[in-house]
Amino acid sequence: MDQDERAKRRAAMEELVAQADAGLPAQQPQTSSEGSGGPTGPEKTKKSKKPKKKKSFFRRLLSVISWLIIIGLVALLAGFVYQAMGEREDRAAYIAPGEKVEVNGHRMHVYSEQKAGKASDEPTVVLIAGWGTVNPYTSFSPMYPFLRDKISFAVVDRFGYGYSDLTDEKRRVDRITEELRQALIEAKVEPPYILTAHSLGSLEAIRFAQKYPDEVAGIVTIDSGSPEFYLTFPEQPTQLIRLAVKSGIVRALYHVNGFTEYLNGQRNGLRLLSPTMKEQERLATLLVSMNDNVIDEMRNMKANAQQVIDAKTRLNIPIVQLVADRFGEVSEDWLEMQRNFGKSWSTQSETVVVQNSAHSIQSYDPQAIVDEVLEMAAKSR
Repeated sequence: MDQDERAKRRAAMEELVAQADAGLPAQQPQTSSEGSGGPTGPEKTKKSKKPKKKKSFFRRLLSVISWLIIIGLVALLAGFVYQAMGEREDRAAYIAPGEKVEVNGHRMHVYSEQKAGKASDEPTVVLIAGWGTVNPYTSFSPMYPFLRDKISFAVVDRFGYGYSDLTDEKRRVDRITEELRQALIEAKVEPPYILTAHSLGSLEAIRFAQKYPDEVAGIVTIDSGSPEFYLTFPEQPTQLIRLAVKSGIVRALYHVNGFTEYLNGQRNGLRLLSPTMKEQERLATLLVSMNDNVIDEMRNMKANAQQVIDAKTRLNIPIVQLVADRFGEVSEDWLEMQRNFGKSWSTQSETVVVQNSAHSIQSYDPQAIVDEVLEMAAKSR
């Protein structure tokens, strides 16, 4: 190697050192000889490692969301297992207090108490629950002490409610009414009846009176709407509530202080229910809430209302509409609607406002309902 070549290499090395000190990327020194353009020797160079690319924000977010979904699905599966295991124990404690009678190949629960010495023309009170009432027997229980020994009464659980079976039959009002009548016959609860219906149960009561007028002495509605009202009433949410029950969320929340009262805010926090009744109510919530029959009943609400309206005539029986004052917040429009309800559907109607109560009047002032029922019974004879 001649002197000029050594000088060039020394200069190239010094330049590399200078660039390294300055923090600049190193440049590969030229090793080719003048005029040749090719390498002069087998010198090896080390390849520098490329820095790892950082994950983008969206990729990190997607990763977090994926993990949350996985955790959520695992928790949901665990909740379903928790609910299923709990249901096994609950069913053993969920014992019907009345008798189960066969109606169209399934069993319907009827709880009844007959007054001693009841005359053949003396009416029986038939209590009809509103939509979504998980356990009609416990819902009406605050009324029993005021009814007992004064008048005979019965509570019939529709299919899908309380202690009754589920059915494959569509929840159309004619079918529901026929099932109610058949259950009363099988349980030997004889007419005439004073149909006492809460909320959406008014459709069932009116349709019963349309189909079997000779068996009905009168109707008492408990904060109910008219058929015309339910024709435009929005459908209530069902699937989310059903998911909350089936996934074990509601079961877990029952262990939180105050949850029962919160869940039953429109029912006076169940304060008028005995401990036994409260427990049966809890079991019903966990076992039968928002089942297929209850959901189908809501889906058919407007069609059922229309069917009742299509057969409309003024009934020749008394109708008393009990209206909750909602603790002083009831509107005049609602009261006027109730008055019109009675006048357009009965030749003898009366509207009574119950003070200091919410939608489920039986949970606040059961005696107010019983007083109207007993007065109607006395006038009917």
